[in-house]
Amino acid sequence: MIFSEKFTRERVSAFAAVGLSVLAYVLAMPGADVASLAWVWAVPMALWSSARPRWRSWLLGSALCAYAGGVITLIWLRHIYPPLGWLAVFLLPLAYSAFPFLWFIALRVIFPASGKEHGFFSRLLNLLGLAGLWVFLEWVLTWFLSGFPWMPLGATQWERPAMLAYCPWAGTAGASFLIIFFNLGVARYVRHLVVEAKIWHVRPGDSQSMFSSLRSICPEFYCALIPVLLSVFVYWNACLDFAKNNEKYFAFAAVQPDFDPNEKWSRERVPASVAVLEDLTLAAAKNTPAPDFILWPEAALPFPTDLPDFRAWIDGLVAHAGKPLVFGGICSGEAESTYYNSVHIAYPKTGIADMFYAKRHLVPFGEYLPFADYLPFRKIVPTAADCLAGTSAEPLPLYLKSGTFSMGALVCYEDVFPELGRDLVRRGADFLAVVTNDAWYGKEAGAYQHAAHSVMQAVNLGVPVIRCGNAGWSGLINPLGHMAVMTENNTTEGSVYFRGQKSFEVHGWRRFDEDGNALGLGGRTFYARHGDWLVTVGGFLFLAAYLRNRRWRSSCKEKK
Repeated sequence: MIFSEKFTRERVSAFAAVGLSVLAYVLAMPGADVASLAWVWAVPMALWSSARPRWRSWLLGSALCAYAGGVITLIWLRHIYPPLGWLAVFLLPLAYSAFPFLWFIALRVIFPASGKEHGFFSRLLNLLGLAGLWVFLEWVLTWFLSGFPWMPLGATQWERPAMLAYCPWAGTAGASFLIIFFNLGVARYVRHLVVEAKIWHVRPGDSQSMFSSLRSICPEFYCALIPVLLSVFVYWNACLDFAKNNEKYFAFAAVQPDFDPNEKWSRERVPASVAVLEDLTLAAAKNTPAPDFILWPEAALPFPTDLPDFRAWIDGLVAHAGKPLVFGGICSGEAESTYYNSVHIAYPKTGIADMFYAKRHLVPFGEYLPFADYLPFRKIVPTAADCLAGTSAEPLPLYLKSGTFSMGALVCYEDVFPELGRDLVRRGADFLAVVTNDAWYGKEAGAYQHAAHSVMQAVNLGVPVIRCGNAGWSGLINPLGHMAVMTENNTTEGSVYFRGQKSFEVHGWRRFDEDGNALGLGGRTFYARHGDWLVTVGGFLFLAAYLRNRRWRSSCKEKK
């Protein structure tokens, strides 16, 4: 009696739906590594919506689901500038989870109108429209409040390249669309079996009736299943093509110094940091396979590259190593007390090249302070100067013994923005180089979640991505999404949070004409050329589904 009073059926349904969806969503994220749950995480919420719960309960449950998923996913932010990081853990998801919350509202409106009383095409349109809305909202996150498109749903499949087979055509949105569509297809099939086929009415031992119920046709489920199965075939075909049309571009050695990000800026730590980088760089130059160049992480040392003593030290180190060096640094800006977070190239004979890349998308509150002129505090980062945003998306020419390559540089979390990598590839980048400092995030899921975005850049654009972090995920991603990661002691179970260096061979596409003549380096996927077209299609699908449901509700009112 007490149970029936305090825990009504609706409350039990709400707790179960929210709890199961949050659990599945969080476990599907990199770090937890149960990516399969991404394909069913929204099923509990969709089934709850089909019961048409009261709006008050739905809004409260949906807000809790979206916010809890965001907080747990971003819990590693607490390591950044403690205790200020805890503010980010709880405040950032308020904006980050607003868009899943909007999707849940649409789910409550549209998914219940997908029963057998509606025609197949109407039901299918509802599912496609909801999937389209999801990818549209993920796209909005790329620019809303300066943009924070962290962990789009498609990126949960970063270690499953077969599930990313549509990304060269549609970008990460292609994988996200497929996952949401499949979630809704599964929910629709469960609802069909339980509500419409009423399998619980089958008598015990009546195997024939049970079999008849289970094989009951739900065509929209198969419409969601078939693209998933076809993606395996598309991926297999791409693997065969890549095996025939790839060649070695170059080899590089990643140097991971594993400096404490807070102490690195201390003057007392500088001599030790310089010694570590020297030792690792000279050791990397002797690696097997022999690297064509060496890669350092973001802002490897706290010196401006135009400081004479620093330039002299870099020039001497590169000459001693006998290898070009690509390194993240800081470069003095045009205005006084300003700097660029930049990427430079140094050569053994000529030293640091004049051309460099400056980070274009800065981290709010990390590299600049929004509305700084109106706030009582000025800086919350270790550097006293203000970081300036770069404006050029031109790739850097990289001159190697194996040939000349165009390198597209991305600094820190720039790889989470699809358009930044796409700009570089459209301007001729043969590969992308990501330099970062994931030591800020502690030794948890942050580095893996960040690395997932680099995988998406490689698959979306069809170019290799090389990556070097101060600590965290350093390694190589080929155009199909296959990864080679640097781990402690080079073991599959080794940590990515350690000090070391390792060489990688980079292979990429080589394009040929019909006569077999080489046309140059590959990449340039359909997505690289045409961008987020699926976002537009998804928006129209949702609009069509919404209008169709609105007309249906109007007709129901007229009949009454």
